[in-house]
Amino acid sequence: MISAFQSCEFGFSLELNESDLKTVSEWHHGKKYHDESAAKGKRGTIDKMDLPSNPFIIEFEYSAANEEYCTYDHMVLQLDDCVDCLKCLHPEFDYLFLFDHSCGHDRQREDSLNAENMSEVFGGKQSKLQHTLIKEERGYLGPFS
Repeated sequence: MISAFQSCEFGFSLELNESDLKTVSEWHHGKKYHDESAAKGKRGTIDKMDLPSNPFIIEFEYSAANEEYCTYDHMVLQLDDCVDCLKCLHPEFDYLFLFDHSCGHDRQREDSLNAENMSEVFGGKQSKLQHTLIKEERGYLGPFS
């Protein structure tokens, strides 16, 4: 599985050599990731560290034993590293990022309704769910009875 960035200006990925990686690593030294929970969960720290490789192309090895796949946490950290590269190496550009990232079951509110967290039998310990308000007006349920 590959998570990659493509742009009109640079094409597929962005060519980075060892000198570029060192420059960006020095530039973001002492900074923190914007999504602290993602950074803490995937990298063990919220502090940005040296870039070991080009963040514009990341390969994930998916197998039954590994079960690694691209999650929201991976994506948001990859984006943060890519933005650092662009701001450091090409500050003359403005950026707009569009994503094709499908992880509908990857990130949810803790109090959301999720079939994986539901008991198959009556009773037992259940998650405390959020309050839901359903109005019978257009916009909530649509024009159907």
